[in-house]
Amino acid sequence: MSEKEHDVGTSVKADSSGKKLVRVRRLMERKMVDSWQNKPHFFVTIAVDMTDIIRFRKDLGITINDFIMAAASAALKEHPWVNSHWVDGEAVEQPHINLAMAVATEGGLYYPVIKNVEQLSLKQLGQSAVALAEKAHRGHLSDDDQEGGTFTISNMGMLGVESFAAIVTPPQAAVLAVGTVKGEVVVDEHEELVVAPMVRVTLSSDHRILDGADAAEFLDSLRSYLEAPVTLIAGTCFDEA
Repeated sequence: MSEKEHDVGTSVKADSSGKKLVRVRRLMERKMVDSWQNKPHFFVTIAVDMTDIIRFRKDLGITINDFIMAAASAALKEHPWVNSHWVDGEAVEQPHINLAMAVATEGGLYYPVIKNVEQLSLKQLGQSAVALAEKAHRGHLSDDDQEGGTFTISNMGMLGVESFAAIVTPPQAAVLAVGTVKGEVVVDEHEELVVAPMVRVTLSSDHRILDGADAAEFLDSLRSYLEAPVTLIAGTCFDEA
């Protein structure tokens, strides 16, 4: 199964001097080193059956990544503590859900941010992701486009990566790493062996803000939305405007 639409991240060209991309890369390097050295990370992974997502994606023309972002937003509404920032030695819940999406470029990673996701329909969420990705393709992301993220999603499914763990972006509490959708043999509700499209997602968390139970409960909610995607389409926060 081709997963080219699984992620919005694609390569972009550097400008003629390459200086802008070098600065972006150095800034991100400093942030990630600081995060890894000073945030006590822990990691929790679950497997999700994407059967219904695959079906709805084909019927509605919505990407897998759109569904993942919508499911993450819905789960963050249920578990607002995961949508926190570490500020002056304490965790502070953020009033809006601003999703940062990792976009790979020739000069390193960009993290454009979709603002106020809780106010967007599923279709609007996808359109916003495409618009920001296109700006990244042209190298036209503004500072505002990359600021204010409250939660990050890093999707490497289109690269065939089965699972991985990402580094939390300060001052956020967590980042969701998404692997590729792959057919696996599972036991169905009738206790029979069947092949289902499965994806593994890993939540990397700052242990100063979240504990294992927080991560497990968030991922359980995320899985429930992804395995019943009609809730994302019909839910009040994702209705078409």
